[in-house]
Amino acid sequence: MGKARIGAGWIAGWLLFGGSVSSASAAPTPAQILGFKPRQEGVVISTPSVQEHDSCKVELVKGASRGSGWLLRDPRGQPLRRFFDSNADNQIDIWSYYLNGVEVYREIDSNFNGKPDQYRWLNAGGMKWGVDLNEDGRIDAWKMISVEEVSQELLLALTRNDLARFQALLLTETELKALDLPAAEANRIRESLSQAPAKFQSAAAALAGARDKARWVHLDTVSPICVPAETSGARQDYVKHQQATVLYELNGKTEGIQTGQILQYGMAWRLIEGPVPGQPEISPHPMDTVSGTNVVAELQPLLEELRKVDEAQPRGGDLFGPNREVATYNLKRADVLEKIAAKVKPEEREQWIRQIADCLSAAAQASLPTEGAAYDRLVQYVETVVKSHPGTNLAAYVTFREMSADYSRKLSGARDGGDFNKIQEGWLDRLKKFVQDYPKAEDTPDALLQIGMVSEFIGKEAEAKKWYDHLASNFPSHPLAAKAKGAIRRLDIEGKPLELASPVLGSGTAFDIGQLKGKVVVVYYWASWNQQCVGDFAKLKLLLNTYGSKGLEVVCVNLDGSAAEALSFLQRSPAPGVQLFKEGGLDSPLARDYGIMVLPNLFLVGRDGKVVSNKVQMGNLEEEIKKLLQ
Repeated sequence: MGKARIGAGWIAGWLLFGGSVSSASAAPTPAQILGFKPRQEGVVISTPSVQEHDSCKVELVKGASRGSGWLLRDPRGQPLRRFFDSNADNQIDIWSYYLNGVEVYREIDSNFNGKPDQYRWLNAGGMKWGVDLNEDGRIDAWKMISVEEVSQELLLALTRNDLARFQALLLTETELKALDLPAAEANRIRESLSQAPAKFQSAAAALAGARDKARWVHLDTVSPICVPAETSGARQDYVKHQQATVLYELNGKTEGIQTGQILQYGMAWRLIEGPVPGQPEISPHPMDTVSGTNVVAELQPLLEELRKVDEAQPRGGDLFGPNREVATYNLKRADVLEKIAAKVKPEEREQWIRQIADCLSAAAQASLPTEGAAYDRLVQYVETVVKSHPGTNLAAYVTFREMSADYSRKLSGARDGGDFNKIQEGWLDRLKKFVQDYPKAEDTPDALLQIGMVSEFIGKEAEAKKWYDHLASNFPSHPLAAKAKGAIRRLDIEGKPLELASPVLGSGTAFDIGQLKGKVVVVYYWASWNQQCVGDFAKLKLLLNTYGSKGLEVVCVNLDGSAAEALSFLQRSPAPGVQLFKEGGLDSPLARDYGIMVLPNLFLVGRDGKVVSNKVQMGNLEEEIKKLLQ
């Protein structure tokens, strides 16, 4: 660790001064760069052998507008390290580490004082983003962390008896106030948090001697529970795991640690309880704990039956579209769930009903178009629930599942010769009625977004903007609101400048489309799961070869879930132009800013940097390019 801190000074001497290019002799050697190690433990990175050092190559890299640094490549040309000065002050402030050519870990000096104060895990490395407030190399708080990574950090804290590491995982008072939970719930959480350190110390004592021996295996939990604001009294919906168990291996045996409830705050999950060693008598299951329900003895046989059904769940193969195995599994699961729902108290039944509706909807969508038994059963179940819970959020929930199943089945039939446009019109009518009947339901934002999307598809842009605005105005804190605003921005973009700034896929170099002003630019949004991009890449490459010398540029925006997926695909199907990427897929800022929901999506930008067309298609793209290059 000391070597890395000292190195920040001597690497600074190799950087650009005032933007001028330094001599090749000023570059660091591969061995010097490889002398830097991640400050955080457990980071898996590519490191060449000593014998390969001489075959590695150090390259000077420059930022789009300012900044410079050094990129180390292995003998095959894949990136290994990238140390960068982002603000051109001749001090390294970003240290990037790679695995198999993809960045997996980054250290950041955000206040430019020569010491890292933020640590990020990226791509295959995970999603953690930690903050070191006092710059002592220890993470004091997490800006981003998944629930699985929370469980890994918890195990490390326990086996090291590291109370500070555990406290970094706890919900803070500031965060609790920001969640604006009902007073009773907030006070319950405060009481639980106050007891957490003592429970941690007790659990750590039970794991004494397990340091460096305990191996994290799995986090045993089920789908998180979304608690709607209108039913909880909170200012907004909040998400939690009712319970979870960290499974780890110690001395050849699998042991467990119970976490208690875990709450989501922004892009991070937070513990609100101290850990308890051991596994629950029955491993967590969707039906074991719903809103604190205690599983009574008479339910045990049914829960065991449900587990056996789940163990036989179809895995692998095509689980989407017609699939008799998937339909059969979900019908069997619904059978057991209905038996369980009949035995619980009425006030504890809602989550069970939701599960039944989910299963019947999945079964209906997996059935062949000619097999209507599952859908008919779903319709009957929904009618019963709506009649017994009129106008409620539960009625809305089951209704929306039936609607979605009906639409999916009709689309499947359309592929065999059905009237696709008529199906879209019918879906639009049902969505509008749903929004009218359930204006505040948890599925209403999704319905509003889909109304906008379908309206766009059938050419009713003015109506689409109206519905997108409805979503953004009436559900401003909902995650879909930002996408709706982006869609309005996209529909109104013609004649306006396109704003697009992002790291370049693979290298992380900053890119801004403004630097291409004076060029005609094709902006192409794609993802590896949409196979149309393979043919489109070939067409774009041909266009670039033909018109590149006349002023054409291609910018591709990848919306895969991870950079590793995109890079792997591009190795098989190379794409032309600049490739941009930010984490998040279709929920990333790159997709959200312009409401990109369907791929591929194209913009054609003129020499003045303004969008000429937001509706251009590959079929007429060359014709439009010719006009702009005349």
